Amino acid sequence: MSRSKKGIFIYQRKYTIDLLQETDMSACQPADTQVEEGLKLYVDSNQIPVNKKRFQRLVERLMYLEHTRPDLTYALSIIIQFMHNPREQHMNAVMCI
Repeated sequence: MSRSKKGIFIYQRKYTIDLLQETDMSACQPADTQVEEGLKLYVDSNQIPVNKKRFQRLVERLMYLEHTRPDLTYALSIIIQFMHNPREQHMNAVMCI
């Protein structure tokens, strides 16, 4: 955070770097969009379940980051629907975000 005559500015660079390191994505390349166009997420009992706590932690950390990155809002609004029953497809979408 920094203050100037123009106002207060919040930076979340360290938070973002820590999140990338936690997910082993430090060397990843940025994507043009957070969600693939036309992506359809759903719950199917045939899909592979993922670690629910890890999924929720990642989504919660992204929600915190959203305060300074409003471009994440739409993608997160889709993902949040699957917080209680995450599957591999949902985790893949979170990793894209």
